[in-house]
Amino acid sequence: MNSMVEQINSTKLSTFCDKVLEIGWLLAVTITPLFFNVYSSRVFEPDKLTTLRTVAVIMAAAWLVRYIEERASGRHEIGFTWRTPLLFSTLFMVAVYLLSTILSVTRWVSLLGSYQRLQGTYTTLAYIVVFLVILQGLRTRAQLDRLISVIILNSLPIALYGLVQRNGLDPLPWGGDVTRRVASNMGNAIFVAAYLIMVVPLTIGRIIESFKAILTEDEANAADIARAAGYIFITAVQLIAIWYTQSRGPLMGLLAGLGVWIFMGLLALQHAARQEQPFRPSDLRGDLGRGLAFGLGSLAAAGAAAAALYFISKAVAAPESSLPQWAAIIGAALILSGLWLASIANQRGWRWLWISALSIAILFIAGFLTINLVEPVHEWSQHQPWLGRLDDVLQRGGGTGKVRDLIWEGGLQLILPHEPIKYPPTTAHPQDRPDPFNALRPLVGYGPESMYVAYNPFYPPLLGHHEARTASPDRSHNETLDSLTITGLLGFVAYLWIFGSVFTFSLRWLGILPSDWRRTTFFALLAIGAVATVAVTSVIIAPHFFGLAIPVGIVAGMFLYLVVYGLSTYWEPEAAPKAHPYLILLISILSASVAHLIEINFGIAIASTRTTFWAYAGMLVVAGMGLVRKQGTEPQEQEARNKKYGSKRRKKRRKATPPPLAKPALPTWLWPTLAVAIVGGFILGTLGFDFTTNAERLSQPLTIIWRALTILPAQQNRTSYGALMIFALTWLMSAVIFVSEMAKSGTFRERKGDGVLAIVLYLLISLTVGLGFTLALANRQASLVHIQAQTLEDVIGVADRVASLLSIYYGFIVFVLIAGGVALFLGTQRPPRQTAQPWGVIALTVLIVLAGAIIVVTNLRPIQADIVYKQAAPYEQGGQWLVAIEHYKHALELAPKEDFYHLYLGRAYLEYASTIEDAAVRDNVMRMTEQTLIQAREINPLNTDHSRNLAKMYMRWIQLASDPAHREHLAQQSAENFRIATMLSPSNADLWNEWAGLYQFLGDFDMADQTLQRSLAVDQEYHVTWLICGDVNLQSGNLEKAAQCYEEALKLKPSLPQVWRTLGSVYAQLGRIDEAVAALQQALELNPEASDAWDTHRILAIIYAQSGHNDAALPHAQMALQLAPEDQQAMLQDLIAQIQPLEIPQP
Repeated sequence: MNSMVEQINSTKLSTFCDKVLEIGWLLAVTITPLFFNVYSSRVFEPDKLTTLRTVAVIMAAAWLVRYIEERASGRHEIGFTWRTPLLFSTLFMVAVYLLSTILSVTRWVSLLGSYQRLQGTYTTLAYIVVFLVILQGLRTRAQLDRLISVIILNSLPIALYGLVQRNGLDPLPWGGDVTRRVASNMGNAIFVAAYLIMVVPLTIGRIIESFKAILTEDEANAADIARAAGYIFITAVQLIAIWYTQSRGPLMGLLAGLGVWIFMGLLALQHAARQEQPFRPSDLRGDLGRGLAFGLGSLAAAGAAAAALYFISKAVAAPESSLPQWAAIIGAALILSGLWLASIANQRGWRWLWISALSIAILFIAGFLTINLVEPVHEWSQHQPWLGRLDDVLQRGGGTGKVRDLIWEGGLQLILPHEPIKYPPTTAHPQDRPDPFNALRPLVGYGPESMYVAYNPFYPPLLGHHEARTASPDRSHNETLDSLTITGLLGFVAYLWIFGSVFTFSLRWLGILPSDWRRTTFFALLAIGAVATVAVTSVIIAPHFFGLAIPVGIVAGMFLYLVVYGLSTYWEPEAAPKAHPYLILLISILSASVAHLIEINFGIAIASTRTTFWAYAGMLVVAGMGLVRKQGTEPQEQEARNKKYGSKRRKKRRKATPPPLAKPALPTWLWPTLAVAIVGGFILGTLGFDFTTNAERLSQPLTIIWRALTILPAQQNRTSYGALMIFALTWLMSAVIFVSEMAKSGTFRERKGDGVLAIVLYLLISLTVGLGFTLALANRQASLVHIQAQTLEDVIGVADRVASLLSIYYGFIVFVLIAGGVALFLGTQRPPRQTAQPWGVIALTVLIVLAGAIIVVTNLRPIQADIVYKQAAPYEQGGQWLVAIEHYKHALELAPKEDFYHLYLGRAYLEYASTIEDAAVRDNVMRMTEQTLIQAREINPLNTDHSRNLAKMYMRWIQLASDPAHREHLAQQSAENFRIATMLSPSNADLWNEWAGLYQFLGDFDMADQTLQRSLAVDQEYHVTWLICGDVNLQSGNLEKAAQCYEEALKLKPSLPQVWRTLGSVYAQLGRIDEAVAALQQALELNPEASDAWDTHRILAIIYAQSGHNDAALPHAQMALQLAPEDQQAMLQDLIAQIQPLEIPQP
């Protein structure tokens, strides 16, 4: 059997595994965008990815069982060869990831993923499993339709949730503001938009297919109209949600992706025109004129309509209203789209409409550059709300643009050759040691998920002025630079190879990349575009913008090639061949890939976008190569079609004869309907897990669900049906889409009315599955209410019960995989006669146990540990340190390699020690703190936080210890760990300042001053360093230098009343009376209600009295008396009495 055609299963077990694999890829594209876990501390990315990895492990196990079954039956193929498009580049990327992981500066994190992101090699392999399984198993149109439908439908509740958040109707009490920039199921506005821009092109493709069916078929039925209306609604919701995120990178990606869609679609119309009659070179001039005329004319008509609507709306709207702008935009869009749709519908201009689009695109790019770079246009654009944040995309002077600028600056230094990063002492290596693979870093990188520790030596000090100084960048917000950082030049090659392959094969299968001079031109333009953009960017902006320049240049080169191709068709003497049967799908995937490439070079590739990309990659290959057959098409026909792609048999042998087609006792539509209903129920159940909480501690499951979906706890329990609307619309719309797509494929041709029965069945089954799971979840939540925790063990038991809620969801996944697989298996038209091979049954048994163990240890327990960790928070806040300690210890039992939990356990021990009176017990707890923090550094030695925390812990211990020799030892330990911390992060001014604080506490002012000078050498613009400098010199008696330091601090940050007050006191002691009065007056102006304002008034009264201005002194003394606490009033009354007869004391 040819290895690239549909696999004919040899046993029932093999067939069932195939069906489980299909349900698996449907769940994979559902979980990462839709699922989140409010019970854990991290909530989003790690929870999504551990769940995806669980599905991937099950899929890998099912694939192995299937392979063993087929091998035992005498079949050896795995479904693809090394010649399969994208396969070799993908395997190369896997090899690079494995190599970089082995040589990583933090191997464990590179393998399993970091605490915050979890995007390690294990997760990358999960993505690849999804890709390979789709590549092997997706062979029928029904499978392809199901996958596309699930991806589109899954985006609906996510977009709807964004609309709910925008309107302040979110039932979940998030910590941040999700009304200004919606975060939906991703927890981050950028992440939501990044995902939705990948689904919009696919949804637009379905709209076009729906209207094509309505316009070209003799009789449009209700299913065609329903599916068209459904996709239009979903697209509208997607676009509104994207706009509400106000995220610039995704907006740029969306514009690029839609640009590709429009341009490729118009080239497809040109191709259709060429099918009727070849073009001639002499036609080009006329087509150019007509194309430019229509493009500029339609734009002028839209502009005129916009101007008219603007001035009409301006006359009736309020002065500050944005109605005129929005009326102008909507009117222009309607006029422009109407003119273009009319031209397309009547087939006028199919030859040259792409030229019209090109002219408009050039004007748009010019306008975009103008509002970003040209003053005063840029300043004007910032006051136009309808532009969103598109006017700030190219700005690097402030905000997130400046943060990216600085991160990229440090990232460039990181990937260039440099001195080795140094490891701190550990048990295995008691001395500092350099990175042994430093020479290889430019080639292999620092390892997946390693940037947050590898970046520290190259941290630009200025970055601390624009984001939290405690933050260490773990991503460059640029995929190009990230690939070079974590996987080196090899990973960079793999990254470009994969995206280049997607672009190349898409254009090749669309017929736009023939095997002639144009293919060479295509690759040349990609390279020239990248190189030219890098060169221009390096000169005009900065060299470290190369990471953004490369993908932008590649996409620009591809657009330029499309123009070249469009012009070249006038010299083709023959009519165009028949278009690819999946032309719309291929254009949609190409557009989504371009949008994704642009977006990830402004932001971060996340769980949902990576999963979606790899699913698209699998669909692209199987659809592009013609491997997808219609239901009922014989595999032999598929094999004949596939021969032209060069797929060859390694061995000739007799084909297995498929069993005869059995006459079904039940309708053929029943089983696929059940399968999609189960998947639809999984979407509803996942939404149930997301939203169903029991904050009110209710005991009735149905009441818990109802109030979770209709009550807003953060708004005084106000009633709102926003969340319920998400469920209802998702449920109803999924029925419309799934059943209408099945109707379109001819599933309900046997009997009239079957479509209605299918809708009813779908609604019942999906609701039963989704609601049934949500009831089980609510029942477990209700059971927690009845638990009365009497002992510490009981409290930990409650935390375990909360953590077990995730186990229910994992069980739900397994149930859906099995139930959906059974439904698809029962719908098999030619089920094999043989049930299973003995080796297959053995493999199934072993792999169930092995996969279960892997899932529990690597996916379930780490998230359960995070849930237990989160349960410690209220005990910490209440000062119940022993209870918090037990939670952290239990979290470490579940995830012993997570240094983050060691850090918090150490902190809890330290705070607990501070409450202990008995010196011996306190010293014992401090030693436990020390051991915990040392263990954290043993796990992740390059994490600066661990050495920093050890240094601060020893400093705290000095305050608690009484023995002088022990105090001296602790001081040495603290200084040594500050040395290590500053070795790891030499550009962190806070570390140098804390080290100086140690010397200040010990009274070693000379060392404190030397350390502060190192801090100032790192960052002279950090006001905190100057404040500490002032404090150190004030404490040592050097008043002149103290005054200078405080003055520098106030130059950098003049809004510090306490510093003005201290400076005024220093001036007074130096005899600089006028300056002292001015400084103290400034302190009072900045904060007249300060708790120590009375003392500032007291000092002013004394200063004025000393200088003979008793008339000015007395009001300050009286104000001090009025503001002072009761225990200070007697003293101030004496001061007033002394001022009145001019008996003036010293300040």
